Amino acid sequence: MSHQTLVYKLAPAQAERLAERLTAAGYQFQSLAHARYQARGEGVIASMYRSGKLVVQGRQAQAFALQYLPEHEPNPSKEKGASGDTAENADRPDLDGQPHLGSDEAGKGDSFGGLTVAAVALAAENMTELREAGVADSKRVSDKRIPVLAAWLRQDFICAERVLEPAAYNQAQAQAGNVNRLLTQLHRDLIGELHERTGIPLAVVDRFGSNLPVTRALKGSAPGLKVVEVPRAESYLAVAAASILARDAFLSMIGRLSDQWAIDLPLGSGAPVPPALRRFLQIHGAEALGEVAKTHFRNVQRALS
Repeated sequence: MSHQTLVYKLAPAQAERLAERLTAAGYQFQSLAHARYQARGEGVIASMYRSGKLVVQGRQAQAFALQYLPEHEPNPSKEKGASGDTAENADRPDLDGQPHLGSDEAGKGDSFGGLTVAAVALAAENMTELREAGVADSKRVSDKRIPVLAAWLRQDFICAERVLEPAAYNQAQAQAGNVNRLLTQLHRDLIGELHERTGIPLAVVDRFGSNLPVTRALKGSAPGLKVVEVPRAESYLAVAAASILARDAFLSMIGRLSDQWAIDLPLGSGAPVPPALRRFLQIHGAEALGEVAKTHFRNVQRALS
């Protein structure tokens, strides 16, 4: 893969959230002149400048962007002949009125909790109903509204879900080798299940790997199924519905674990997480941490050490 350079414009809060996610993922940080920070990972360097400009470089720049910046568009190239009609846009089919399957996950970037994945089968006649109900990407829906929509979706639509509690997640992640391989397995299983149940020949998944891992995983087991893997897949209604189910299941998990262990477990991997990790360790000890947290996260390992 050739070396790539992608440039983005981020607000200060967005830059801070990115730093939190990269810290949790184990990126190495170092100082850089005129920059808020520079983070280095395998095959990629991300430099966040005080001007708000984020420069992502390396052979894995595109994969980094797909995982950490799915809602951001890179600044357009200024090279002669550059066009706004990118290959990405060409690969985003218009599915309005077409039945499709969609899957999404929640909890991937959260230190506490495990992982939840959901898939929804959407018929053409239900699309207007979902729009009128306010079904959208779960990040744009309030946490109070999430359980209301999720209960309706589970009752009236064909769905499939997988919930990995933290202990099960830690074991599965270790066996898979990394999170993306685990996600590939879970999305493959849910989409394959709904394809068998409904016969719908089209599925949409949020693109979390540059090599289209879900498409490759389903190629042999579901040869009649076309899989579309695109960034910001939550713009498709079936994926948006799946994101609400996954978010609802994850919020329920966090609430249940908080009650069970008598500690408020914060979402995300930001500032409230380290004190909560220390508090948990003081009360319950290191041997229990894998029951509530993702033990491969760098901040969790730091708390243990």
